[in-house]
Amino acid sequence: MQTPLRRVGALPGGTFIRLLLMSIVAALLVAAAAFPIVGITGIAARDAANTFNTLQVGKLGAAPLRSILYDAEGQPIAYFYPYGVYRVPVTFNQIAPVMRNAIVAIEDDTFYSQGALDPRGTLRALVSDLTGRQLQGASTFAQQYVKNVKILQAGNNLVAAYQAFAPDLQRKIQQLRLAAAVEHELTQQQLLASYLNVAYFDNHAYGVQVAAETYFSKSASQLTLPEAALLAGIVQSPTAYDPFAYPAAAIQRRSEVLTRMWQLHYVTKQAALAAEKAPLGLKPSAVPLDVGCTSPSTAKTAFFCDYVEHVLQLNYPSVWTDIQNSGGLDIYTTLNMRDQLVADRAVSYVEPAYNAAINPNHNADTEVLLQPGTGNVRAIAVNQTYGTGPGQTEIDYAVNEQYGGDGTGVQTGSSAKIFTLVTALQHGDPFGHAIKVKNPDTIGPFPTCHGGVLAPYSFQNAEAPFKGSQIWQLNEATVQSVNTYFVNLENQVGICNVVKTAVRLGMTRADGTSLMQYDHALGRLGGLPAYDYSSFTLGSVGVSPMSMAAAYASLAARGTYCAPRAITKIEVAATRQLLPVAPPSCHRVMSRGVADAANYILQGVLTQPGGTAYGRAVPGYHEAGKTGTANTGYYADFAGYTPTLVSYSSVFNPVSPTRYTMIGQGSCYRDIGGPTCPGQMYGDNAPAATWEYTFLHLPLGPDVPFVYPPSSFFSLGNGLAGPVTVGGPKKHVKGKGGGPGKGGGGGGPGKGGGGPPTG
Repeated sequence: MQTPLRRVGALPGGTFIRLLLMSIVAALLVAAAAFPIVGITGIAARDAANTFNTLQVGKLGAAPLRSILYDAEGQPIAYFYPYGVYRVPVTFNQIAPVMRNAIVAIEDDTFYSQGALDPRGTLRALVSDLTGRQLQGASTFAQQYVKNVKILQAGNNLVAAYQAFAPDLQRKIQQLRLAAAVEHELTQQQLLASYLNVAYFDNHAYGVQVAAETYFSKSASQLTLPEAALLAGIVQSPTAYDPFAYPAAAIQRRSEVLTRMWQLHYVTKQAALAAEKAPLGLKPSAVPLDVGCTSPSTAKTAFFCDYVEHVLQLNYPSVWTDIQNSGGLDIYTTLNMRDQLVADRAVSYVEPAYNAAINPNHNADTEVLLQPGTGNVRAIAVNQTYGTGPGQTEIDYAVNEQYGGDGTGVQTGSSAKIFTLVTALQHGDPFGHAIKVKNPDTIGPFPTCHGGVLAPYSFQNAEAPFKGSQIWQLNEATVQSVNTYFVNLENQVGICNVVKTAVRLGMTRADGTSLMQYDHALGRLGGLPAYDYSSFTLGSVGVSPMSMAAAYASLAARGTYCAPRAITKIEVAATRQLLPVAPPSCHRVMSRGVADAANYILQGVLTQPGGTAYGRAVPGYHEAGKTGTANTGYYADFAGYTPTLVSYSSVFNPVSPTRYTMIGQGSCYRDIGGPTCPGQMYGDNAPAATWEYTFLHLPLGPDVPFVYPPSSFFSLGNGLAGPVTVGGPKKHVKGKGGGPGKGGGGGGPGKGGGGPPTG
């Protein structure tokens, strides 16, 4: 025995005796593990058994499992795999019998007669490891299962992964203890299936199901004898027997497996010989290593999926950590797949991202669908492909930056007038509230929130292009979106109060900064508090479409604001233990009467002649809406809603809205009636067409009418009388569908229609 020891650098004398004693102790430990203390005599054996039985090794725990993202009806929409390891566990009955027999024959032929611990094999491995010879692998399925689970649990921790198979006596003893526990906890069928679910088959294939997909494009239950023998042979040395890289070695190994199978009477000799002559028969599949939101099967819901990822990271960090490490969670969301598919078709129909004839400006079109009264996000649609490849994007233009969006956000044009409208209605202004305005009109100064004053600034109308002075009433001025009326109204009720209304309705800048604070990311050009821009009512501050959808949902829900919500339930798949999830976050932000009054006015945008979206109403339903257009065709927006569903759409060039403006050819899109190029993109064009397409194709259910507003708002009539020209007869100004000024315009701070930050 001394000669081989010297070959590996061992010393005679004390070192040899120490190794010999350790080998004897190891043998006793194996005996103690395989046969409990009964039948073993002597102090050394007793102490060895006590050491084995009292060694603190903890629990093995489960192998990392995938977590599943579900829609509102419980259908899977995305899968997340810890450490990016694509592994799909299957049950014993979902594995072909020939596969089960092949792995037993070649890897653990005493499985059905021997327990978790094979004393002879384990002792051989221990002695080999201790004497510095070639590392011996785990012996039984239980031991191999423990080792592979430890490797999977280590993930990207290379030290922990090495410790799972290091040639160390302590590690061997720990894994023997764990293997003994596994043997007692699982039936033979469960253990065999568990082992096959963590075995490594090379080419990123963990588990027999993924291996069957990787090599043969089929499930584990469909494997034939030659295929099963090939896979069983790979396990011993995955790299050496990789059939893609070394087909000859793989065939030779397959023959060894088949021979062993007929020797053990799992198959006949004739069947084994026939299988040996079969070709490899490889039919590789594109196993979706790009799991999660980038998986091809998640394409239609990718932007919603990305939003949920960010919600988990920010609001549920411990859950996100579990998803990345241990997995095994079921996450139920608010996604309505029917709504999602229709919204996705809508944005792609109106502004097809890759169709140069219909969308030569490559405009982005995004739509958010939200449920009033709950905040449930039912759909997020973007007309682009989610991903990192050419022509793809990972930016979710619908949401705030912290949830995967763009920190600049979108300008909302006159759709932001609802904050001034609500403030005026709360102030008690009736529908007939009249203001004499000019076009253009120099308006100001504007007192701000902290004692500052904004200097007067010149504004002009995009929709009502009258000259001179006219008297407009609140209802008609909203329906026709008269800029100079609303800037005057903003000054009357106080720009500070208007911004505070927006804050109560959940509005922030797109990067998450409060509208009441300075935004350092934007600097002095665009980052001053929102009340330092007299153009705030014209939508000059960048926000997210989802925030706007939630604000309009406050009107639809009769004054109750609900924060956008994407997750309804999280549970541990194995135990059905429910993890804490935030309930709907709703609170009243205005009286029901004020909300009813705002809804009454905004219905006219769709139904009143002269309304900026007149003619867009979907037949058979009570609907309200508001257009929005930023100056110079940078952005165009539309909010459309019923009492049960809100949509907010925004259209712009995603590369540079101010460089590739939506003017001329850049205004082209596909309306409900076909392709058109209006000359400049307005809110009543592509954004309203997106809403109309969506609501035409969704089964909206029974019509729910809006509640009629309190009589106090009719104290000066319904406010729909045409404007009175000062010094002349009445003149009613009608809007033109899709024409200039749909939604008015805000422009950026300091641009046309925006007051300079001089407060």
